[in-house]
Amino acid sequence: MKSAFVFLVLAVSALAQNAGVKSHRDLVYVEGGHERHKLDLHLPEKAGEPLPLLIWVHGGGWQAGSKDGCPPLRSGYVERGYAVASINYRLSGHATFPAQIEDCKAAIRWLRAHAKDYGLDPKRFGVWGSSAGGHLVALIGTSGDVKEFDVGANLDQSSRVQSVCDFYGPSDLTVFVTTPGYESHATDSSPEAKLLGGTVMQNKDKAARVNPITYASKDDPPFLIVHGDKDPTVPINQSQLLFEALKKTGASARFHTIHGAGHGGPGFAGQDMDAMVAAFFDERLKKASDKVEALSTESTADPAMTARDPRKGMPQPGAARRAGIPWQAITGRDDKNQDGKVSREEFSGPATLFQRLDKNGDGMLTRDEHEAFQTPPPQTSAPNKASAAMTGFQLDGERWTYRDGDFTMDGIFMKPEGKGPFPAVLISHGMGGNAQGFGGMKAREMVQWGMVCIAPNYTHAGIAGDRAQFGASAENLRRAKTCLDILRSMPEVDGTRIAAYGHSMGGFVTIGLAATEPGLLKAAAITGSGISSQEGYAAPSTKAAERIRTPFLMLHGANDTTVRPEQSASLKQVLDGNQVPNDRLIADGQGHPIDQTMRDEVFRLVREWFRKQGVLQR
Repeated sequence: MKSAFVFLVLAVSALAQNAGVKSHRDLVYVEGGHERHKLDLHLPEKAGEPLPLLIWVHGGGWQAGSKDGCPPLRSGYVERGYAVASINYRLSGHATFPAQIEDCKAAIRWLRAHAKDYGLDPKRFGVWGSSAGGHLVALIGTSGDVKEFDVGANLDQSSRVQSVCDFYGPSDLTVFVTTPGYESHATDSSPEAKLLGGTVMQNKDKAARVNPITYASKDDPPFLIVHGDKDPTVPINQSQLLFEALKKTGASARFHTIHGAGHGGPGFAGQDMDAMVAAFFDERLKKASDKVEALSTESTADPAMTARDPRKGMPQPGAARRAGIPWQAITGRDDKNQDGKVSREEFSGPATLFQRLDKNGDGMLTRDEHEAFQTPPPQTSAPNKASAAMTGFQLDGERWTYRDGDFTMDGIFMKPEGKGPFPAVLISHGMGGNAQGFGGMKAREMVQWGMVCIAPNYTHAGIAGDRAQFGASAENLRRAKTCLDILRSMPEVDGTRIAAYGHSMGGFVTIGLAATEPGLLKAAAITGSGISSQEGYAAPSTKAAERIRTPFLMLHGANDTTVRPEQSASLKQVLDGNQVPNDRLIADGQGHPIDQTMRDEVFRLVREWFRKQGVLQR
């Protein structure tokens, strides 16, 4: 099987080598730097004059994502006479801000320093990004004269760009986290807190350094800003604020609202949107137009497209999102005098959130007020709550919370349209990931396969904490088992067709779950994961794996230095010895984040495995 997977890797790598496109992959833009200091550069095979360069900066909440997903490349910009670059940068799990903007600027300087080598026009650089990538490209655009973000090599080169396309990126974090319906971003587990190294409201000075609007000036490049007015992740006021700040300085900006569109997805698809972005870059990079405009436009997303969005049911802006924070966590953080209540002065969250929690307006938050807010109103489409497993389960859009006495947990839930019964999958994130980021991205794909998807937050959602509780710990296995109980209690779920998928630490949970509950999973798949020869580690032991009877698919990068390939080889040896169906596939040249670097191929293989084991119907 190894040789087959190696062939698949080569096939995936060849996808970008379309006719007429020459790709240079993994170019190091910081010598001796981090493993993320790499970029891909795609060029026309035949080019005459130096080319305008379009640089893609990926999203992922500053904590996930990679350069491998490159929309400008897929959209044919190379064939249209552009060079296209896609960059990796250090994620928040590697380093807090300003590492991310320093890396983006270092990549731009490197590209300018090597412009002659690759036939680039250093005077025609544009950037494009979405979500966290939208934030970073906006910050690149407004901080052209901010020298503190230019560090490292090639300092004789400018990190300025000549055009910016920002898709739904944050621009003012303080306003963001205090916008009604988005208060979960004010917590210490939010992507914004991980970026700053602490909550936004407790680090307002740091947040100001992050905000693109802080640096807006008249000499900023032209901006195209696009946002959906139904975005449940980043409020549209972030794009509105950026547009107003640019307009006030006299810089050129166009703000386009897509009515009915969410956080990317189908609402942003279609020829009209593609044509708008292409016309913007053609005008600003190919024609080098310097006209100044302050233009506000709008369109409506195609209802037929948005109706097929697998993320249906998300809470809309302005609707109350339940952050799911236990009362014990609130008092442990904010109850300074330990009187069992939290005063307005003690409360470290947004003032607007305190006002909503403090129902009687006495300036004091009690447990009853907190829990009354945490409990969502009845949902007409809520799962069956008659069973014991569903008693503590509350669903609010795609987010859920679960409480059983002092035991609480939360995560992401998605289901296909219809009554089912559907197969289901438990999705388990790795170290530093979370249900919203990792689980959400995987669920949006798997729900299109016709699967009900549930993803919980585990103890290793943060990189700090008691490592003895990470991975396949008793606490995490309790969370995973609770998720299975919830799934089996739902009338729309076929309890005989439940599978599990996990990456890295999440793979440890998947293995541990299969070991402790041998008859509950019909199939399992893991990436970048395995077992340990000894007890007491985050990875399940060889002895524990002896109890597994679930068919397993194991995908591993040959160059994985985080979880060594030998660990999945050990799991295969145990499964083979017990005649448990399994496949183990190794990808030459790939490292630990194989779920990202080979995203489409990993999804295809996992889907085929679930089909083979009868979880999905062929």
